[in-house]
Amino acid sequence: MNSQPLEIFATFPVERPGNPTVMPDGRVLVSVSAIIAPDISVRAVAQNGEHSAYPNEAWASKPGDDGRGMSAVIGIRTDPEGIVWILDMGKPQQQQPRLIAWNDRAQRLHRMIVLPQNVLRPSSFTQDFVIDWRRQRIYIADMTMNPSGASDYPAIVVVDLQTGLSWRSLECYPGLMPGDVPLIVAGKPLALRTPEGEIIAYRYGLNPIAIDPLGRWVYFGSMSARKVYRISTESLAQVTDAPALSEAVEFWCEKPHCDGFDVDAEGNVYVTDIANNAIGLASPAGYRILAQDDQLLGWPDGVELDAQGKWLYITANQLHRHPLLNAGEDDSQPPFHVLRLRVDAPMGLGETP
Repeated sequence: MNSQPLEIFATFPVERPGNPTVMPDGRVLVSVSAIIAPDISVRAVAQNGEHSAYPNEAWASKPGDDGRGMSAVIGIRTDPEGIVWILDMGKPQQQQPRLIAWNDRAQRLHRMIVLPQNVLRPSSFTQDFVIDWRRQRIYIADMTMNPSGASDYPAIVVVDLQTGLSWRSLECYPGLMPGDVPLIVAGKPLALRTPEGEIIAYRYGLNPIAIDPLGRWVYFGSMSARKVYRISTESLAQVTDAPALSEAVEFWCEKPHCDGFDVDAEGNVYVTDIANNAIGLASPAGYRILAQDDQLLGWPDGVELDAQGKWLYITANQLHRHPLLNAGEDDSQPPFHVLRLRVDAPMGLGETP
């Protein structure tokens, strides 16, 4: 578990990389942070700096009349068969959130699943997800964000890939709710400035979500709280009444304030420690920092282990310096980066789940 030096994998001069995903052949894709309303929502990362639109210009651009395109993307994952799943958050009053599955090998649309209105809230913010391949489910972290900057009804939306049906689980479970203290980065609280000039601190709830490599547990937490919880996929995959499902959740470990995390086969949680410009490792044994860099790790956003657990890929995009999180001020210092860290994480490959 001894960490190696942090490596710059790719540089983005203007766009802010959102979440990464590592394909079976080692290629890296990133969503382009929706906070900047980019023209292109997903890019294939190239170390020479030529990050092409993925899967192509038509699909990665804003939606057209033919239905192709993406409104806003944060969550992106690749399944074991190399199908790339992209969560298009949609556009309020115009387009429902939808899962777009792209067959990379055949270069065609594999599937599209639109989330129905009855599993959403007016404040829904469907920002990340994980794939439970064994049980054919997708679990979406709906953080929800109301106009006053608070996560009001956070929940996990479960999508059954066999039927296409979906439902809302664990809504307002305590482990999904915002923490009690303001989230402070670089000495300043994350805050919005209203049109009237009022500054209001954000209260972020459910955000990081991960599934272990063997598909046994889903780990989750509140962005502005300090606890990691987990629930078995056996429980979460079912349509279960709220009290019974809540009893299936267990506290796993302490964590710092974070935007994203991933987890290995032993339950070690690789955390984006946003307040300390760091990547850390959280587990029941405690917490330690693996890498820290005040320049490169300004707001480490998303992380993902490759299939072998050798590398942890990281996006860093300085979101805390963007006007929407910085009380109207723009303190951004481009460029932004995709980084990687050698971790040699146990992935349980070859084990029977």
